[in-house]
Amino acid sequence: MRSERRKPVGQNDRSLLEQSIPIDDMRGQGYDNGSNMRGQNSGVQARVREINSRAFYVPCNAHCLNLVLNDAANCCLDAVNFFGLIQEIYSRVDAVKAIRFQVGEVYDSLIEIVEDLTLVNATGVKCRAEAKSIAEKLVDFKFLCCLVIWYDILFEINHTSKLLQSVSLNISETITQLKNTIIFLKEYRTDEGFQKTLGQAKTLANELQIEANFPVPTRIRRRTTQFAYESRDEPIHDPKQSFKINFFNQILDTAIQSINDRFSQLTDHSDLFSFLYNITEISDFDELMKNCKDLQIALTSSDGLSTDIVAVELYGEIISLQKRFTFETCDPKSVLTYICRNKLIELYPNTYVILRILLTLPVTAATAERSFSKLKILKNYLRTNISQDQLVGLATLSIESEIAEELDMDELIQSFASLKARKVNFK
Repeated sequence: MRSERRKPVGQNDRSLLEQSIPIDDMRGQGYDNGSNMRGQNSGVQARVREINSRAFYVPCNAHCLNLVLNDAANCCLDAVNFFGLIQEIYSRVDAVKAIRFQVGEVYDSLIEIVEDLTLVNATGVKCRAEAKSIAEKLVDFKFLCCLVIWYDILFEINHTSKLLQSVSLNISETITQLKNTIIFLKEYRTDEGFQKTLGQAKTLANELQIEANFPVPTRIRRRTTQFAYESRDEPIHDPKQSFKINFFNQILDTAIQSINDRFSQLTDHSDLFSFLYNITEISDFDELMKNCKDLQIALTSSDGLSTDIVAVELYGEIISLQKRFTFETCDPKSVLTYICRNKLIELYPNTYVILRILLTLPVTAATAERSFSKLKILKNYLRTNISQDQLVGLATLSIESEIAEELDMDELIQSFASLKARKVNFK
């Protein structure tokens, strides 16, 4: 079904060809969320789609969730100030959990540093001054509310992020996890969620022996209108209501909107393949034919000379397969396994092709990027002269550490010694 006609290639495209990577056979591409990679106009994914319109781009979902948090953390001044204080105490976002459940111990430790009279030199005085500044910021009810809110959001996002990094996760399950996260954020945004947050913050305030009240601003600033027809905005006098609107609602609204925007492309892919996730549940055959035609269009080359599937044939194959599966659910992997195990590829060629494409679309690039992270750790300043073979060997052992730990090293050493004694040349 492939076309022999090729489009002109540029320098970057020639690099792919030099590596014997057949661009025409690409059906899925995934990268991190850098603009030079995911850009819809001039990014790598756009360049690849120009050559092969069937190379579906799936952004790394784990990175997308991190960017969702980044959007929420920079949406208002109080959020920026909150993480500024967290960074003064620790250097990682995980520190929110430690402070959330040990804020009293953290405060007591800071006071001990402030009252430590043995810190007398320039460094010691500076350390005491910084500890005093941080301690004063901790005993603030608004900060405690921010602490509770951010811990709840981070816990939910981190839970979803860990699930999305699974190598066995497919697009449908990814969308389900993201929907669950959105549901949590929307339920958390309610008045009940806000009152629950205040209750938890009051518990922390009692632990620190401070008043559970928001500070009242000494002066309410009115916004100057630019035109006569503009109405004057009434300032919010209630500090609790101001916190709810300008921090609580704003952060959650930004997170929800960011998830919808950043995962819109993944949602489109899921909608395109959704009917294949359980073919036994298909009852509307007119809708099935429409879905098959949409897939044929999506998997047709931009010049219209080649296509991966034929809609009418795929429709008939799915109808036939429905009768072969008697159990309630038949996910794409089980259907593909059934076709391959029973050597039915010639009978169901379109289903075979489309399920292979669906199951190999990348959901996340986090696993692959860990390999590059390992290389940065291995080839440090002390190993600048390491050979390529040594680097590859160390990287393989580090990346596949779980397999390496199961190996019997004594047995391997004996095997290598035996081969060396027999003068076997191995690399």
